[in-house]
Amino acid sequence: MLFPDPLPDLLTPDLGMSAALTAAQAQTGLTFPALGVHLKCPISVAAVRNPTSTSPSFAYAGFRDREMHFSGSLLKVAAMLAAFELRQSASDFAVTEGDCSANVVFNDLKSAFNAAIQKAAPRFLSEPGITEQMRVPKYPRIFDSPQGLASGGCLMSFSPDFAAHVLGMIVPSNNGEAAATIKALGYSWINGLLANAGLFDQTANRGIWLAGTFKPGPPDPFPAVRVPSMNDGDSAQATTTIDMARFLALLIEGATLDSRSVDGIASEMRDLLAGAQSVGDRSFMTTGARPGLNGLGAGFTITHSKIGLGPLNAGGVVASEATILSHNDTGQQFLVVWQNLLNLNDRHNAMSFMVRRTLLNFLGIP
Repeated sequence: MLFPDPLPDLLTPDLGMSAALTAAQAQTGLTFPALGVHLKCPISVAAVRNPTSTSPSFAYAGFRDREMHFSGSLLKVAAMLAAFELRQSASDFAVTEGDCSANVVFNDLKSAFNAAIQKAAPRFLSEPGITEQMRVPKYPRIFDSPQGLASGGCLMSFSPDFAAHVLGMIVPSNNGEAAATIKALGYSWINGLLANAGLFDQTANRGIWLAGTFKPGPPDPFPAVRVPSMNDGDSAQATTTIDMARFLALLIEGATLDSRSVDGIASEMRDLLAGAQSVGDRSFMTTGARPGLNGLGAGFTITHSKIGLGPLNAGGVVASEATILSHNDTGQQFLVVWQNLLNLNDRHNAMSFMVRRTLLNFLGIP
């Protein structure tokens, strides 16, 4: 199967979380009255219920969570998901291959996949300057030489170079590595996957969208393809917080993404986001992550994160992030996604305060 079945929405609207967020917004407005963070910034928050069970649930609340906003490097997680899902689709296909020679397998993948990939994201067929090579995956660039399996068929794995691109794209959030990853995958694969997974609505132009390389221009330029956003006009890297929260919930739950996989792709993606937090470009809510940032403060541990940062056409730099964290005393795990925050220390401190108060309100802690 080329594309996975539509992924379930694991978020469940929760009155307790909604009340906690609303109260935190009021508290933020009183504490930081001039900044307006509590009124301007979309946010999604969920508490993970029964995280060790086979079917955890997510008690969810959001504010302006269905608005599309430019969110910079946060959208690199879309290319990460597309990379691992392509490996799984190629592995499923190669199980029936009788000849594991690289040229045979890669040509067979091209013949079996490319027409359907382009059909899945029809907009790219008529976009000026977008060629077929910009739409479809470059299989020899993405995959190592297939290896024969004792049980029959061929083993598909990332090439060392492509694996390094994906790692560099997420952990240090390197734009050159992101460009190499996106150009290898192709716009139609990335966005056709997001649409088929239920993470982007092609009719409403709403959800997770990635059609820019983060490093435009020569060599080998890929023109950006844009959708409307509220904070930056038409944007090539935009999302809603609720759809990014849905993706984080699927990473935490794991079983859905791994249901057709023997590789554990959810855990591999979690490992990358854990690396981003521990040794890479850490959450803006990490205490002391940057000079002048207060962070969440004591009592919470951030375990996984991907931040976004980028210039707005109207001026200024906007920040966003998707984060998994836990409360130390209770062990309660949460996911948080926010965006459209001006990259200024006072705004970050206000956002960290609002997130902290939301989580403590939910836990009933003054």
